[in-house]
Amino acid sequence: MRSEQAIFNDLTTLCSSRGYIHAIAHICFNDNIVKFKDEIRAEDMAQMFDKSRLIRTEITTLIGLMMRAPIDFTLPPPEMLNGYIQQSKSLLKELHQMMIDDCEDLISQTATDSDGSNPFLSGKCLREMIFYSAESAYTFQYRDLAPRKYSADADWLQRNKGINLEVGREICRDIGRFLDKKIMETFYNLKDKPVTEWTLLPGFSFTCDELAANSKQSVQSIRDFLEAFTLPKNERNTTFTSLNAFNVAHAYPVIRMGSDTYLLLQHYYGISEALYETPFYWMCEDEDYVPEAFHHRGGFTETFSAERLKHVFGPNRVFQNVELIKSKKEVLSEIDVLVLFGDRAIVLEAKSKKLTLEARKGNDLQLKDDFKKAVQDAIDQAVVCAELLVDNTVKLQTKNGRPISISKNLRTIFPVSVIADHYPSLAFQVLQSLTIRTNEQIVSPLVMDVFALDAITEMLVSPLRLLSYFNHRAQFADKLLMSHEHMILSYHLKCNLWLEKDIGLATFPDDVASDLDIAMAVRREGIPGVATPDGILTRFEGTHFSKIITQIEDKPVPATISLGLMLLELSEDTVQKINNYIDQVMSLTKKDGDLHNVVLSFPDASSGLTIHCSNLSQNEAKNALQNHCDKSGHEQNANSWFGLALRPDGSILLAGELRSKA
Repeated sequence: MRSEQAIFNDLTTLCSSRGYIHAIAHICFNDNIVKFKDEIRAEDMAQMFDKSRLIRTEITTLIGLMMRAPIDFTLPPPEMLNGYIQQSKSLLKELHQMMIDDCEDLISQTATDSDGSNPFLSGKCLREMIFYSAESAYTFQYRDLAPRKYSADADWLQRNKGINLEVGREICRDIGRFLDKKIMETFYNLKDKPVTEWTLLPGFSFTCDELAANSKQSVQSIRDFLEAFTLPKNERNTTFTSLNAFNVAHAYPVIRMGSDTYLLLQHYYGISEALYETPFYWMCEDEDYVPEAFHHRGGFTETFSAERLKHVFGPNRVFQNVELIKSKKEVLSEIDVLVLFGDRAIVLEAKSKKLTLEARKGNDLQLKDDFKKAVQDAIDQAVVCAELLVDNTVKLQTKNGRPISISKNLRTIFPVSVIADHYPSLAFQVLQSLTIRTNEQIVSPLVMDVFALDAITEMLVSPLRLLSYFNHRAQFADKLLMSHEHMILSYHLKCNLWLEKDIGLATFPDDVASDLDIAMAVRREGIPGVATPDGILTRFEGTHFSKIITQIEDKPVPATISLGLMLLELSEDTVQKINNYIDQVMSLTKKDGDLHNVVLSFPDASSGLTIHCSNLSQNEAKNALQNHCDKSGHEQNANSWFGLALRPDGSILLAGELRSKA
């Protein structure tokens, strides 16, 4: 088997070949662009999960290696062009297989040694997962969040780089839309040309004047922006000497073709990622500004997380920079973002630490250190704060001293850590490495990036829906193996996240996220398609079950929250039965005016539900329902029992957990 460096050297030679850039354009067209008619569907996304396609990190590797020599734009003969493409894929496949073999050898060796070490925590295994991990951010999230991430640095960027990221965001959007059309026009025009002239490269090129004609931005603004992200004339990417070394193609994705002609091969992701990531590295070169840049970076993560949670829970239930105090002078700890909803709480700690270059290379010590600083420290802090929340001697206040009222009987606290950047293989490392501390009130922590939180709060816009998701994630935290959080969210939206007791580990293929990918693109980009995946948010629309959830999903009443979370755990068959039973009791009450009921027992959950329908007064209905729930719960020896009293028109008179051993 050849060494990784030998394969990398062959790739370097190939990428410096005459006219190789035309091969990259072909690869980008085939492997990066989703084609669809009328509206985008899951089947249109299938090609993006084909194992034969090159992923973005592989394509960026090819672009970076091509940048190591002066770029030759000569169009090679068709057979040579095809050879470039096949050789590129063959070498990258060999490189990937070599990394897999290294990991498998380590696993085999560890099994033989029996020293108890976990091979999946080693750099040899993790570097493969890091390089080939799925993207956790959508292009439009990079693009739209960049101005917010650097809003406090706007003056520095204007002074030192001459750019405004608000304008940059719009230019990124305009470039994507303009090149979408130009690439397809270039493709369709090939039929009118001889095969020897076939190339897709012109589809990825543009001038400032062309872009200005299709944009609200001035030619000068566009030029200033492009120059900031264009590969400098004398840059030869000399540091990119191994697969995990720094690749300037990530920071400067725009290539100059002429005095006013530019080329963008990954026309959405490349420029959007650079907009989000590169300005921080510019600021790090200014030693005097570094401390301020780091401070602003952490502030963005915290503020954005708070804003997204306010979108779900409302501004009066979300607090920032909460101090936990024993006395006015003794601050025990601080919570970045606290959510209080009935007897549930979310304790969120924001971090701006990212995966370093050394860790990406497979440095074991650096991997551990990065994980500790980016994830473990945040979760440890969140758990400490969660423990203080249930201490009745501890008071809460904002930074300016305003007291915060909190339930004395918190039932569930969700520790959450949010990081600012894409952290490759984050979910896998959390599953393998995170040390957790839980108890009856503090559940297993949830770790995500700002992009996942953005998607979760976009799709689950009521407190009950979001808490149900967090509840499921905590319950099955040690049983879920996925590339990133979007997969779990997408599965939850379609099927409700629930695992049977006998399942040890559930794995999720990358394409499970297709429906969520489409929904987010429809909502954020205006692409024609389905904005809400068929599943838990749509399947029971208009039914009694849906109406019940709608009536209670934003009410911060502990007993009602418990009922709602229980209902959202039920299977589709059980929900359908409940709808049928409610139809029956409502019909009977309408006919004779009497109280009618149905009782459902859930032995696996040691729980049950009693539904009443009547015209009784509120007190009469409450007494009747309470007595019935007590009796049913006692007979079933259940830990909890829920009650629901309805009027004949389906409106809720009473709802909640009416019997609990706790």
